[in-house]
Amino acid sequence: MPDEADIANDAIMADLERRLAAHRAAQNKPPIIDCEECEDEIEPGRVALRLRLCLECARMRERRARLFSRD
Repeated sequence: MPDEADIANDAIMADLERRLAAHRAAQNKPPIIDCEECEDEIEPGRVALRLRLCLECARMRERRARLFSRD
């Protein structure tokens, strides 16, 4: 009979397998080369990392997150 640790381990493994499958599926798609927010071209280094925002939009998003966080 499985105990709590076995059940938790099975849940973690299932989540890991699901995430790996999603990652593999994303690798088969062509990379996004235009920023999702401003539609300018994303820098080649960021495209290689499969990031979806240009550097400036990423910085702005982080600033907004810091300004409006409820710490």
